[in-house]
Amino acid sequence: MCVLLGLLTMTAAGCSQPAGDDTNKNNSASGQTMPATQETYEEVKTFMGESATYGDMTVTVSKVEDPEIIMENSGKMAIFFDVTIENGTEETVVTNYLNNFAVTVDGTYYESSDCFTIPVMKKLYDTTGEEAFQTEIAAGATISGSLAAEVPKDFKELHLHYIPKTTDRGSRVTVELSAEDVTKAE
Repeated sequence: MCVLLGLLTMTAAGCSQPAGDDTNKNNSASGQTMPATQETYEEVKTFMGESATYGDMTVTVSKVEDPEIIMENSGKMAIFFDVTIENGTEETVVTNYLNNFAVTVDGTYYESSDCFTIPVMKKLYDTTGEEAFQTEIAAGATISGSLAAEVPKDFKELHLHYIPKTTDRGSRVTVELSAEDVTKAE
């Protein structure tokens, strides 16, 4: 009985579509169209200098800078972000670069561990004296902080994602940026 239930569970899991994919898919074996699944997340989009709110958390990216640093370990460039987050909830919210941020570069999504690395955060501190964004935001408080990411050198589009609910990576504020939005660091 346990073996049968295990096989049924594995079979059902193998047939599901990826989360967030709400397009119709053709079943190549039968030629049938699978029904669309519902998106399980919400994405709020904004641009540099503009604020966007997801739930009760408001995010603004005021500046994106190129410090002209190439990371030795990856060959990618360092890029610095100035971010402001307003906590409109009635609870203290922990926010840090490893759990609450990600980037998409020219259509490729990178989790924090792939781009917000310790070496690039060290470059941020060595260059600006700023610690990486890692703090508690009290209820009703607004804080500003910095982030540093490793990104491919010749990118065209860059999206910074703030993810308030770390268990739901698709629910986020996305700040859409282009290479023209990046200024040289002073």
